[in-house]
Order: sequence, then C-alpha cells, then structure tokens
Amino acid sequence: MSLRKRLTGGIVVLALAMAALLALSGRPVPNRAEAAGQAGSEGKGGSTGEAEIRKANSDYAAAMAAADLDRIMAFWAPDADYVDEAGKQTQGNDKIAELFRKSLPDMKGSKVSIRIHSLKFLRPEICLEDGTVDRTAPTGVKESNRFSIVWTRTADKWLISSVRDLPTEVSDLPSVAAAYLNDLSWLVGEWVDDSAKADVTIKVSWATNKAFLLMDYALKREGMDPLEVSVRIGWDARQARIRSWVFDSTGGYGEGYWHKDGKRWLVVTAGVLPDGGTGGATNIYEFVDEHTFVWRATERDVDGQPLADAEVKFVRKAAKK
Repeated sequence: MSLRKRLTGGIVVLALAMAALLALSGRPVPNRAEAAGQAGSEGKGGSTGEAEIRKANSDYAAAMAAADLDRIMAFWAPDADYVDEAGKQTQGNDKIAELFRKSLPDMKGSKVSIRIHSLKFLRPEICLEDGTVDRTAPTGVKESNRFSIVWTRTADKWLISSVRDLPTEVSDLPSVAAAYLNDLSWLVGEWVDDSAKADVTIKVSWATNKAFLLMDYALKREGMDPLEVSVRIGWDARQARIRSWVFDSTGGYGEGYWHKDGKRWLVVTAGVLPDGGTGGATNIYEFVDEHTFVWRATERDVDGQPLADAEVKFVRKAAKK
C-alpha cells in the first residue's frame, strides 16, 4: 500500500476520532454500593416507614419525569425550605413551586431516577435521607445531583420538609469548561462500529475536573496497519466555542470546531498528515438514542482532492456481566 493511500485512510479516521470527542458525561460513577442501590437505613422508623419513603422517592421521580408541577408539589410541606449548592435559601411551597415552574419545560421527556444512599430515622415521624437524583434528557445528556432531604410524616403521608443540594467531592468539582461540554456527555463510554467494513472501537471518558473530554480509539482494517488516535476536546474561552485536538499513531494531527444543531453536532475539521499533506471534512454526529449514534463525513478532501462522503453507525458496547 502506498504512503499516500495509507495517509488518506488516516485522515478519514482522524475525522472519526473528532466525532468521539463530543462525548461528555454526567457525574462520575458512584461507588459499588451506591451503584447497586444498596442504601443503608438506621434508626427506629422500621421496615414500614422505610418502604413508604422508598415508594415516595419512586413516585416523586415519576412526577419529575412527567414534568407535572401539581404532582411534584404535593410531596412538599407548606412551610418547606430548599437550599441550593450555592447556599441560597427558598422558603415556602409557593416559592419553591416557582423554581420548578421555570425548570420543568427542560424536564419534559426525561428519564429520572433517585438513588437512596442512606435513610436515618431521627424519630418515627422524621427521617433524614441522603441520595442522588439522576436525569437523562431526551438528547442523551445526563446529570446527577446529590442531596439531603428531611422527611416528616403528617397523618398518613410523608412530606418533604427540607432539601439541601450537596457539593460534590473536591476531585469531582466541574471546571468552567464542564458547563459548556455537558451537552456532549451522551458519548461517554465504549462504542463499536456496526458494520462489516471496518473494526473501530472508541473509549470516551472525562479528564480531571471535567476540563476536557478524552477519547481513545483504534481502527483495524484489512490491508492496513492498525491506527490509534487520541483526542481531547475542550472549551475555548477566548473564542467562546468548543474546540478539539487530535493526534494519531502515524504522526498526523488535527483540530476541529463544534456547532450544535438539535440532536446533531456539526464539526469543521482540518488535519496535517505525517508527510506534510493536509486534509479536512465537515463531520456530522447524530444522536439516535442512548445506545446508538451515526457519524457522517461530508466535504472531505486530501490535498485539495475530494473524497466520497462516508457514514458509520456506532452502538454502545454491552457491559460485561
């Protein structure tokens, strides 16, 4: 195989690597006990009280997923208070309802679940809960928020008396860039191509403090040496846009700028080949569902010579049981 043909294949992979850079995750994976939902309980509430609060959590998550304000506020006591992570307090059912009214449009169609880490009954009618609410938006973006709740039993029902948003661990504090990159979180994980023409594996993860998204992928193709690519995506504060940098195992490198269009990301890319040649493409990365995305490359060229458009479907790699 000629060097030029080898490098032409490389620039195609280089563009593909930039696609995976889009991946941005929710919060770091919890410990094993939390992930398995093995929440502890303490105190004198008994199995009945614990079961009732667990059901209240499940019903509350369903109300949030439905974006039903009346159902949500039915769980809050009239004099409840809420304190966000910045320490700002909101007192009273009506004022808390106003906060939800502003945020609920973004909740519509989301998947919401609550993980209970611990339940501690201070008295039979008062329970302290430590937990995390996980949300997956229709676009695949994931968010997780840690909280503590004080539940009080009134008549036959448990009501939320107080909620505090809890800060994350120091090592998990998001960077300034994290807020801009979070829409790409659906790509975090391991992916494989869904075709017989090539063997491509992609692994995407967060860098420390979610300042960058890191992606490593490998391409194996008949008649070609394996190609490995490392990609880093971040927020360019000076230009106020998402930007990526790519480096491959042949010495090639490139960069790209990202633009969101609904469930798609459009990326204008440019790269330099090991022999000094240049190439570029406009890539489209389309979210299909939590387990599938489609990568398309258009307007491709190497040294000014056009290349045919390309399309690859990727599926999330199944976790080992």
